[in-house]
Amino acid sequence: MPLTGAKHLVVGYVAGAHGIRGGVRVHLHDRESEALVVGRSVVLQRDGRPLSTHELRSVEPVPGKPGRHRVTMIGVGDRNAADALRGCEVLVDRGELPELPEDEFYLADAIGLPVEREHDGATRALGTIAGITSNGVQDLFEVQWRGPDGRMHEWLLPVLPQHIVELDERRVLVRLPLGLLPDALEASDS
Repeated sequence: MPLTGAKHLVVGYVAGAHGIRGGVRVHLHDRESEALVVGRSVVLQRDGRPLSTHELRSVEPVPGKPGRHRVTMIGVGDRNAADALRGCEVLVDRGELPELPEDEFYLADAIGLPVEREHDGATRALGTIAGITSNGVQDLFEVQWRGPDGRMHEWLLPVLPQHIVELDERRVLVRLPLGLLPDALEASDS
């Protein structure tokens, strides 16, 4: 299931400043990720636009908080500069990340893909993956869909092998148990 996406992969975001010497708190999307390494260059972007590239000077995990790190970067020297980076996405060059096995994918690669379900021989659109979150036990895709009222709504798709049948550059095909979808989407398949 590996996807070939952009040259860089979003691995987390800057949650805020740490200290007075330019440190930041970075929250990684994958709590197990080893993407942040001293000497590695990261790109910081906001609203999909790259702002700057920095080499990591130090990376320290926050004790008791998996996926959270205190980071200092060359070129960010004080609290004001660090605080200005709050909310920026942190991207790493894909070439510096480990190769994935054939049946795995980076969660960030699924953002923007449509979610579909095959039911009674027909394919039904269930929305588009807009983001990633976690409930502390498992990762969840935030799926947005337009309801019958014309407004955008969101439902959460657990990123589990029993739910995700296929994932490629075009779509995410799912098999879902009754009750996981919002009532409006579930009713349209009845």
